[in-house]
Order: sequence, then C-alpha cells, then structure tokens
Amino acid sequence: MKDIRFALAIMLFTFVLASPASSQEADIGRFDLSPIADAIGQTPKVNLNFGPAMMAGFAETIAPSSPELGDVIRSVAGLRLMVFEDIGDVDFSGRIAETAADLERAGWTAAVEVRENDAHVDIYLNESQQFVQGLVLMVTERGSEAVFANIFGDLDPVVIGKMIGSGEALKNLDLGALSQQFGAISGDDS
Repeated sequence: MKDIRFALAIMLFTFVLASPASSQEADIGRFDLSPIADAIGQTPKVNLNFGPAMMAGFAETIAPSSPELGDVIRSVAGLRLMVFEDIGDVDFSGRIAETAADLERAGWTAAVEVRENDAHVDIYLNESQQFVQGLVLMVTERGSEAVFANIFGDLDPVVIGKMIGSGEALKNLDLGALSQQFGAISGDDS
C-alpha cells in the first residue's frame, strides 16, 4: 500500500501543477470531505485545508527549488487533504459509497478505480470541456489507513501533460523536505 500511496501522492501533486482559467469558477470543483472524517471518528494525522492564500504560501515554499512550479501552484484555488492512520475496525464503507453516489449525482466522473485485496483507490473528476475543475481522491486500506483529498480550480490537463512529459516537473523538488513541512503545519512531529 505504501507504493500505491507514494504513486498516488505524485499523481495528486501533478494534478496541482496547473493554472486556472477563471477565478470566478474556482469553487466548482470543491467537495466537502468532512462527512467521511466524521464517519471515521478520529482526528486525521495530516489535515490540510488550503485556500488561495495558503496555496500561495505553499508556492513560495516550492519556488526556491522550482520557480516555474511555484508560479503554477500559486494559481490553484484550493487543496483539502486528510490522512488517517491506524483506523482499526472502523467501518466507514457506507459513507464512502454515499460520497461516491453524491459525486456521481453532481456530475463527477469516476476516473480511476483500483481494488487490491483490502486496498481501494477511487479518483473522481469534475470536468468542463477544457479543464479539470476538481479532483477527489479516496484511498483506503481496511484496518490500516485512509487518505482523502480534494483539489479544485481550473486545472489545465494540457499543462499537466507537458510538465509530466518534459520530465522536469519534479526535477528539483525535495519531497522529503515538503513532507516535513506539511508535518509541521499539521502538528505531526515525525
């Protein structure tokens, strides 16, 4: 599951590498993940809820090692991330199913579904003709951990594709240092 989590973290991060077309529609892709947290009944180990101002701060953290990437991240409207560990026998599968149904009713597309033993990965996209306006990621491993994220704005998949295709998107980015900084923001000292 750690390999899946790392690959998904990289994929999620690359979805952040986009620029918005219109700040007026920036909240279209926002989705409330708090009902899932309520169903788990625990405080997340990592709990980030960044709006435009915090995304600008995050961009400033990245800018010294990758100025272009920093500029792009400044334009993302928001990021919500919750990581739960040691969830034990809490059964919140019903809430996950309700969330998936809510997303589909609201017009989101089930873009990725992975089932591997007790690990489940679901990615939903809210798309216009030109942009991905929101992404919801739900990763669960029964009895172990759960990761939920929502990125919103007007994410340009062409920009994402070019950055990934160039091989330069994460070239100078120190993911370990970023992880430590996020740990400090969320109160995790590990």
